[in-house]
Amino acid sequence: MKFLHLLSAEASHGITLHCLNDPPHGSAGPGLQENGTLRFRGWNKQMFEKDTVLEPHVLQDECKIQDGSWHQSRFFFHTQDSRQLPIVDVQEFPTSQPNGQQHLEIGPVCFL
Repeated sequence: MKFLHLLSAEASHGITLHCLNDPPHGSAGPGLQENGTLRFRGWNKQMFEKDTVLEPHVLQDECKIQDGSWHQSRFFFHTQDSRQLPIVDVQEFPTSQPNGQQHLEIGPVCFL
């Protein structure tokens, strides 16, 4: 990984949260839970979270829909400091509702 970081000027990474009857962000809006913020930890331990310089881009936020179908929330990370990616941990991940399900899909990291 260190070799990729040394040769790259920027990087991007996509993560998709799939959910069934389970809003991961609470009622406060995309990226937020009722008790705090959904946070992503990068390779160099920096945190990507809402209302910071390293805020993830929320491309899609359909997990608030509870209609018995699968939906998804998509997050995109892009940085000029390639050492910040890939995302290695999701913190304050919401607990699933009794009739809900959720799983993460970790996309490839692109080093440029």
